[in-house]
Amino acid sequence: MSSSSSSSSSSSPAPRKRKRTPKKKSKSRNPPYQEMIYEAILTTRARKGLSRQSISNYIKENYDVSKTHNFYLRTSLARLVEEECLIQDKQHFALDSEERQRYRALKKRRLNKKKKSAKKKKAPTKRKTKGKGKGKGKGKGKGKGKGKGKGKGKGKGKGKGKGKGKGKKKN
Repeated sequence: MSSSSSSSSSSSPAPRKRKRTPKKKSKSRNPPYQEMIYEAILTTRARKGLSRQSISNYIKENYDVSKTHNFYLRTSLARLVEEECLIQDKQHFALDSEERQRYRALKKRRLNKKKKSAKKKKAPTKRKTKGKGKGKGKGKGKGKGKGKGKGKGKGKGKGKGKGKGKGKKKN
């Protein structure tokens, strides 16, 4: 018996390690840095463009950003200058005229989509009541009409009731 117990312990697998489920990344509350930079440059309307510091201040005021914000800002600015979306003049960053028009058109399209989706969401919420209205429509539903109905129903008739009522007792 002892030999069989030792063989079973050796054949049993080692305790399994639990696989860590990857944590779902919470959606960012802020738009991408490219959009935040574009927004900063367009809203301030500076002639020469904005410095990195003023862009940083604008983003801090309008968005909830982390402590590593400056790193992301620096890398985003460098990438946008490389892609020639931004024009860098000494220490100022300005939007290219084509990029400015493209961004404004994109923003308008997004606003239109939001308006259309809001209108579409409102439409299904309206429901028509069947047969309960005062209209003379030919509804198929069983409505509570004002007409005289045939058949026996539980109505408020003036007849003598069989149940216990609030009437006077007869002696």
